[in-house]
Amino acid sequence: MTRLITDEEFAQQFLDFEHTTWKLEVRDRYNVSGEQEEFDYWLRTGDTSLEEKYARTSTWHRNVRRAREAGKLWQRVRVVSEPLSDYIRWEHAATQFNQEAGEDIRWLPRHHPSVERLPQRDFWLFDSRWVCVLHFDEDDVPYEYEVIDDPATVAQHCQWRDIAWHYAVPHRDYDPVSRKRFTA
Repeated sequence: MTRLITDEEFAQQFLDFEHTTWKLEVRDRYNVSGEQEEFDYWLRTGDTSLEEKYARTSTWHRNVRRAREAGKLWQRVRVVSEPLSDYIRWEHAATQFNQEAGEDIRWLPRHHPSVERLPQRDFWLFDSRWVCVLHFDEDDVPYEYEVIDDPATVAQHCQWRDIAWHYAVPHRDYDPVSRKRFTA
């Protein structure tokens, strides 16, 4: 079954999952209004202190911490173009705060051959039981969330997760500043 969900239902998924949540990110930019102040500040200064302040009080980071304390896994792979866009460079600089909350974030350069076997859309996979596909407009603004629980479709997304996770580079080992290229 496929259905569209509201922003509130989207947020609720991160409270309802039982064991694992996993995300594939394939965009080089996300136009999310709530991030603009931190991103603009980082572009001007290279300083992540606003992001650090946000991480201490945000609902997102609090949910990640609670999930990890309950023994749940919270993971994501970011497929990125090299050289990195400004937005992805900022994400890389701020990833430490997501990791401190408990997320395991990895990076997969777009030039890696495994990327050809992955979809070109962002999705969350919850408990290997349902998928939430994120839809974006032409200005990279998320506008729709589509939940899918068809077993065959979920199994395909699990396969994509396994491919991406296998080849992705742990955050601590991915150095975009020197643009050290990861090879197969």
